[in-house]
Amino acid sequence: MEEKVVHHFQCNVCGYVVETELDELPDDFSCPMCGVGKDQFTKLD
Repeated sequence: MEEKVVHHFQCNVCGYVVETELDELPDDFSCPMCGVGKDQFTKLD
């Protein structure tokens, strides 16, 4: 059984945390809470 690695990214504006198996957010990603782009997110792990 393969264990999936999950990464967390936090919005620097509103604090929303995204959980994803991707190592980085897609270029067209925007925060579902406040609408800022991926450049406003910090990778937590």
